[in-house]
Amino acid sequence: MTTMLVDIVSSEEQIFSGEAEYIVAPGYEGELGVYPHHIQLINRLKPGVLRVKLPTHDVHLVFAISGGFLEVQGNKATVLADIVERSDDLDEAKLIEQKKLAEERIKQSTSAMHEDDAKAYAALELIIAQLKAVEYSNKQARRS
Repeated sequence: MTTMLVDIVSSEEQIFSGEAEYIVAPGYEGELGVYPHHIQLINRLKPGVLRVKLPTHDVHLVFAISGGFLEVQGNKATVLADIVERSDDLDEAKLIEQKKLAEERIKQSTSAMHEDDAKAYAALELIIAQLKAVEYSNKQARRS
């Protein structure tokens, strides 16, 4: 089994560094699958679910990311994102409540776009990514 080195880094700390069989990242053109010895690339990522398949494990590590960049060089993939959260650390009930509040804030905003509106949309995108990460992890758990 061939593996590659994967580094996942948030704006504050290194979240993960280790060997992986492959990763799947949320690109703006669709999901990006990166396997060992992938061609070099730099790609912008959107908020969504990042999955890492570890060797000898049946399940993926699942992260919610706020967007960012994926760089592949040699046999190494690096994900850089402002916010990276492991799905195991997320509280689904709290996220559902936060999503409702964010949607209400957006509904109550004025028709002209302001900086606060952009922040509300960005927060909602991240909350949706977090909920998708939790949902993916829950599906994995039911299959195992």
